[in-house]
Amino acid sequence: MTLTITDENYHAIVRKLVADDRKVSKGVNGQNLPAKGDGTRVRMCFVPRQGFVFIGADLGQIEPRIMAHIMYSQYGDNSMRQIFVEGVDLYTTMAMMTFNLAEEYCVDKAVDPTGRFKPRALMKTGVLAVSYDQSPQSFAKKMDVTMDVAEFFFENFNRTFPSFKRMVTDIREGMKRNGYVETLYGRKRRFPDYKRVAAEVAKSEQRRIRLYTERKRLNAKDRKSEADMRRLSEIQTELDVLRDQAGLVGYWERAAFNAVIQGTGADILKMNGNRMARICKERGWEMNASIHDELLISVPRDQLTPETVELVNDVMTRTVSLSVPLVTDIVIMERWMDEHKPEQWDFENCRPKTKGDDALSQQ
Repeated sequence: MTLTITDENYHAIVRKLVADDRKVSKGVNGQNLPAKGDGTRVRMCFVPRQGFVFIGADLGQIEPRIMAHIMYSQYGDNSMRQIFVEGVDLYTTMAMMTFNLAEEYCVDKAVDPTGRFKPRALMKTGVLAVSYDQSPQSFAKKMDVTMDVAEFFFENFNRTFPSFKRMVTDIREGMKRNGYVETLYGRKRRFPDYKRVAAEVAKSEQRRIRLYTERKRLNAKDRKSEADMRRLSEIQTELDVLRDQAGLVGYWERAAFNAVIQGTGADILKMNGNRMARICKERGWEMNASIHDELLISVPRDQLTPETVELVNDVMTRTVSLSVPLVTDIVIMERWMDEHKPEQWDFENCRPKTKGDDALSQQ
């Protein structure tokens, strides 16, 4: 029997699933294995079936590409999309546009002409800061820059990418209005308690102000009685509860935007994975894992050809079409994390190229 999930029956179905104590094997959670430090050592313990070799392919900068697509398709703003169309470095170009600086000051680790900040690093973190409605004061502290640099960034970012903040605001307002947000492909993330908790936070605002005032008055006393100390403890306990409620509202508002952007990226990878799984089944390959924005498959060594790599590239970049080009980084691995780019691979002998191979190819 096929069950259709709707807004009306969603919560009843979730409650039934939560109450179901049957255990279903979910396989290995490869997403919890870090790609750095000791996680690398664990990942390198994974090897393909004998006679096979891994191919890994991930989506390059998929989240800013989705943002650029929304800004272009829904608001007619080509400012970020054009960067991807031209195929140049995203954050270097954004920094050049935002700070009106030459490229030499905006490449990785470069410092602006005054020596006060690193434009590319500021840009990379700044996109998240604008997404999360961070204040210039908080941004200045986080990035260890002066207030004038932080304010300069926010002012110029909003002017350079005029629909970015509107996109964030519209997504959040939609969540507040509807109780959910949707990815570009219609998958919903619901926030069923947002309206109730947000109303409680708004209602308690005056109460919170009175508590802060009372705490300030008690703390100003040179000598505090036991009753004063008890009251201070009570005030702090109540303020902690109110702060947690307000924090939850802020978290849900940030999560609403993330759910659209990251959720759309997850949808794209699922569609890529579905197509890849069908190809693997047809050709006798293996679909091994989907990890964050990466697919990991294994193919027989005698089928590892440039055409195979191009097919993987086609799956990752052309299964879904956006107004921005999609890109992928493909690596060939005899064990997980032992990565070789296709141009570093000797397809004829099915092994990594050596310096000797390069020397022979130049003769």
